[in-house]
Amino acid sequence: MVLRSSEFQRNLQHFNGMLTTHEAAKILDLSYWHFMHLVEAGRIPGVRVVDRWLFSPTDLANYRRSKYGPLEDLAQTALEHPDVGLTEKQAIICRYILDNERPSEIARKLQQSRQAVHSQISLIREKVARIQNAPSPTDSLPMSKRTPRKKRGAVPLSQ
Repeated sequence: MVLRSSEFQRNLQHFNGMLTTHEAAKILDLSYWHFMHLVEAGRIPGVRVVDRWLFSPTDLANYRRSKYGPLEDLAQTALEHPDVGLTEKQAIICRYILDNERPSEIARKLQQSRQAVHSQISLIREKVARIQNAPSPTDSLPMSKRTPRKKRGAVPLSQ
């Protein structure tokens, strides 16, 4: 296929600002191989030009937001509401999350296991959920009482 100079210029402008595989993997802080696995699985969009992949910074930002956005929102909410009652370690973890640190990086920085960091994130999630689901003072509706179930007799086995 032969491109005229105007078509070539327009197509070249489309590729201006695109990132190589290694640059994109570094931006997402992933190993090259893990990044390529995600690309080949179709989870990160890219453009293949001859034998190279190119990636849009916008697509990478969208992937990062889809992966870590809810976690960042959780951290933001936890830090903004003093009623959540974060421990010092949980507040540090939230600040790291807002600085775009992944849980594995946070574990390295805090010299803890990834499991310990994930446990703290789970506790943060529970504390935020408790605050968000807490009834407001205006919700003074009476709670319905549960009636106990009647016990059933034994069910005979059919022969």
